[in-house]
Amino acid sequence: MPARSMILTLFLGGALLAGCAARHSGEAAVVDQPRSILAASTPAPGTTVQGPVDELRLHFSPPARLDEVTVASAAGLMPAMIHSVGESSDYSIPLSGLETGAYTVRWRATARGRAYEGSFGFTVR
Repeated sequence: MPARSMILTLFLGGALLAGCAARHSGEAAVVDQPRSILAASTPAPGTTVQGPVDELRLHFSPPARLDEVTVASAAGLMPAMIHSVGESSDYSIPLSGLETGAYTVRWRATARGRAYEGSFGFTVR
């Protein structure tokens, strides 16, 4: 085997082993999102809705364990209490009557062992 091929083989083999070791080391999964698993929400992203808004509905595909949800506005940050037992497609989060303003929802979830996160905004008038 020529020296150049041997070095390339050793390099690729080392990279493969390092990747396997990192994957099984117990560290948290890297967030790698080719697409969002949030399939739908109410209020929907980018929409303007009549207030007050008393509920946030999230639909995930595939089903996910919702780990964290926050709703932010100019008035501050409102974390939501989440009690996920397993993976589910649909979540209904009660809100305290969101009044007129712009809001940003940020979420974190796990589906099939992979971590996902995302955000979207909506306006209440």
